[in-house]
Amino acid sequence: MLTATGNDPQKSPVILVADDDRFTRVMLRQLLEKEGYQVIEAENGEKCLAAYQQYQPDMVLLDALMPVMDGFICCQKLQTFTQTPEQKSDRALLGIPVLMITGLEDQKSIDSAFAAGAIDYVTKPLHVPVLLQRIRRLLAASWAEKALRRSEQQYRSVVENVKEVIFQIDPNGNWEFLSPAWTKLMGFTLEETLGTPFLEYVHPDDCQLQKELWQSILTGANVGFQREIRYVTKTGATRWLEIHAHASQVTNGKFTGLSGILHDITERIYAAALEKEKIRLETEIIERQRSETMIRQALEKEKELGELKSHIITTISHEFRTPLTTIQSSSELLKLYDKKLTEDKKLKHFQKIGLCVEHITQLLNDVILIGQSEAGQLKFNPISLEVADLCHDLIEEFQSNLDPRYTLKVFIAESPIKGLFDEAMLRKSLNHLLSNAVKYSPKGGTITFQLGCHSDKVTVQIQDEGIGIPSIDQSRLFESFYRGSNISTIGGTGLGLAIVKKYVDLHGGQIQIESEVGIGTTVTVTLPINQ
Repeated sequence: MLTATGNDPQKSPVILVADDDRFTRVMLRQLLEKEGYQVIEAENGEKCLAAYQQYQPDMVLLDALMPVMDGFICCQKLQTFTQTPEQKSDRALLGIPVLMITGLEDQKSIDSAFAAGAIDYVTKPLHVPVLLQRIRRLLAASWAEKALRRSEQQYRSVVENVKEVIFQIDPNGNWEFLSPAWTKLMGFTLEETLGTPFLEYVHPDDCQLQKELWQSILTGANVGFQREIRYVTKTGATRWLEIHAHASQVTNGKFTGLSGILHDITERIYAAALEKEKIRLETEIIERQRSETMIRQALEKEKELGELKSHIITTISHEFRTPLTTIQSSSELLKLYDKKLTEDKKLKHFQKIGLCVEHITQLLNDVILIGQSEAGQLKFNPISLEVADLCHDLIEEFQSNLDPRYTLKVFIAESPIKGLFDEAMLRKSLNHLLSNAVKYSPKGGTITFQLGCHSDKVTVQIQDEGIGIPSIDQSRLFESFYRGSNISTIGGTGLGLAIVKKYVDLHGGQIQIESEVGIGTTVTVTLPINQ
C-alpha cells in the first residue's frame, strides 16, 4: 500500500489515476512508473475521493465520465478537501492539480472541466508525449506555488511576530505599509493609519528634526539615517523610537519612498535617564558626605587646636610663673635687706635671678625654634666635626653639675669619629637627652652614655633608670607641647623631644625610644657621618 510522500520535488511524486477503464489504468500506471512516478489507482469517483484523502497525492489524473460519480463532481469535491478560505477567495491561486481526461472535445465539456476545478485537460485517445509534458508542467507549477505559499507564510509570520515595526512611506510622506506591531506600540489600527502623513505621529518637539531628515532623503543628500525620535501614541503618551530608515529606489534612480524599522527604546531611554540621575544623586551624596567629613574634621581640628592652645598657654604660664616668682622673691629680698645681707647671700640671689632669666630665655628660644621649624626657617649649618671630642666636652660639663644621687657611665669609642654635623644642634640635642635622663629619674640611679660608629653611621645611646614612658604616650612623644601622662609634678614644656627630632631629621638621621614604666628609658640617635 502506498503512503503519502508529501509535496517535495526531491522525492518521487505520487499520482492518483481515477478511470473506470481498467486497460487505461494499467497503461497509465506502466507509463508513469517508467517516468519514475508512484501511482495509485481508483475505478470511480467515490474511490478517488477516498484514495486522495488517504494518500494525499501530488496530482490527480481524472476521467470525466465514470459510473457512480463522474469526474466533474469528483473534481469539485476534491477542491473542498484542502482549500483554505484564503485560497477559495483568490481565483488566481492553483487548487489541487487535477488533469481531466475526457473523450469530449466540445466547448461545454471543456468549460465544465475548468469550472469543476481542473487545471488542464487532455482528450482521448491519449497522446503520450503531450500527456507527460503537461504532467511535468503541472507538477512544476504546483511545487512552485506551494513553495511561494510557504515563503509568503514565513514572511507573514516574521512580519506579524517581530517586535519592531516594519514600515514603508510613499514619496508623498504617507504611511504605505506598517507591520501589526505598529498597533501594539502606538494604539492606532493599520486601517486608520495607512495613507496618513507619518509626520502627524511625531512629537511636536522632534517634528522639525524629522522634517529635516525627510528632506535630506528627498534631495539625495542622504540615502538613509538612524536617529532617536519621539512619537506620540493614540493615548497621548510619548514613546522614544529608534528609526533605521533607507531610501527605496527603482532602477532609473527615481525616489519611490522610505522603508525601515521602528524600534521602541523608551524603556532604555528612561533606564539610562534613571541611571544618570542615580549617579548624580550618588555623587551628590558622596560630595555631601565628603563635605560633612571635612567640616567634622575641621571642627575636630579646631577643637584640638583650641585644646592645644589652652594646653600651651597653661604649660607656658606654669613654666614662666616659677622662674618669675623666684626673680620677684630674690629682687624683693635684695631691695629690702640690701644692707643686712652679706655679699655671699647677695651673690646667691643674683645667681638665682640669672638662672631664672636663662631658663625663661631658653623657654622663649624653644618656642621660637618650634615656630621656625614649622615655617621651614631653621638654619642648618653642618661642618666637619670630631664627634668624640664634642661628646667628651659635653660629658665633662654635664658631670660637673650632676647631683651625687646619679652615677654617669660613659662609653666613647677611642677611634676618631669625624663627619659633617651642625655642632650647635648636636650639642643641644645630646644635652637635652642627658637632662631628660636626670629629670625623669627623680630618685637617682645610673645614666649610661654610649657613642659608637658603625660603617658610615654614628650612634649615640642614652639610658636611664627613671619612671619610664607609658606605651599609650610613646607614639606622641615628638609632638610639640605633648607630655607623658605619668610626669606628675615634674616640670617641662613638652618641646624638648620635638626639637631634638627636628634636629635629627635635618641631619638625615633617626631617633628611637624604648621605654618601660618603672624600669627606665633608652634613647638611640643614629646619624649619617657624611650627609
